[in-house]
Amino acid sequence: MGEIIIRFYRLVPDIPQRYVDNTGIQRYIQGQTGFYTKSKEKWRVNDYGWLGTTEVWRDSLFSVIGDSYIENIMNPIACNQGTLLNSYFKNIGFFEAGRSGITFIEAMEITNLLDSTIHPDLHLVYVSSNDFHESISNEYRYTDRMQIDVAKSTIINGTLRAPGIKKMLYNWKLLYYLYLRFPLFVNAQNKDKHNELPTKKEEVGFNINNFNLLFRYCVAHYETEKIILVFHPSSDNEIINLVQKYGFKTILLNSDGDKRTWSINSNDGHWSCYGHQQVAKQTKSYLVRYLSKRSN
Repeated sequence: MGEIIIRFYRLVPDIPQRYVDNTGIQRYIQGQTGFYTKSKEKWRVNDYGWLGTTEVWRDSLFSVIGDSYIENIMNPIACNQGTLLNSYFKNIGFFEAGRSGITFIEAMEITNLLDSTIHPDLHLVYVSSNDFHESISNEYRYTDRMQIDVAKSTIINGTLRAPGIKKMLYNWKLLYYLYLRFPLFVNAQNKDKHNELPTKKEEVGFNINNFNLLFRYCVAHYETEKIILVFHPSSDNEIINLVQKYGFKTILLNSDGDKRTWSINSNDGHWSCYGHQQVAKQTKSYLVRYLSKRSN
């Protein structure tokens, strides 16, 4: 009876299961569907292993890459960046590759993957300051995330955390409900809440040597001239200045002066539909100028 009640009222989210592809990138198993708690619209994993828009048939194609903000499983797909940007640029297709836990370096690896498969003209990579720190294994090792050892210039792939247990929990909703709510069943810091990060052993400051090594690697291994980094509001200016020094184009999102919050609510900092609309408007303004200069 408890299982039926939890499924009927959608008291826990359906979470798509992942796999690690032959490049080390974590994607979702194709063909999955489900609901994120009480949302009215089902999420669907497409043939490429992502949840978002896939307008690959267009003559001009831009990718939209990022973590759970871009995955946007908690909002309808009408609020996705790809959908909103397409409403401004009817002749451009937008392909979204978003997943909770993507680091900056994994986003860069995704640009290479997409360049070799669907061949976008431009990559929009949405980032926050933490995405850069979490990329560098020399600062702190996250075993479930793709990182780079900047001292050795070596990519370190992440591994899936307890995939067998997760599969059981996601299929047995009553157990998953108890797992999420009662620390008697599991240490609260190990709960697999969407977008939850492992706790760092200590705060890591800005190590400019590590960041220089990171961006030198990027310049050498990725087509940075076709990458635009879209920084969340209040991102670290030291990081922004450094990526610009290495030739990355940047969009600096700004929520100052907005009377409405961009967040879903006080407990969930992900962008609401309103927040996504404001992000898309600011991104659009930059792209209009960028495309105009490129056509001249």
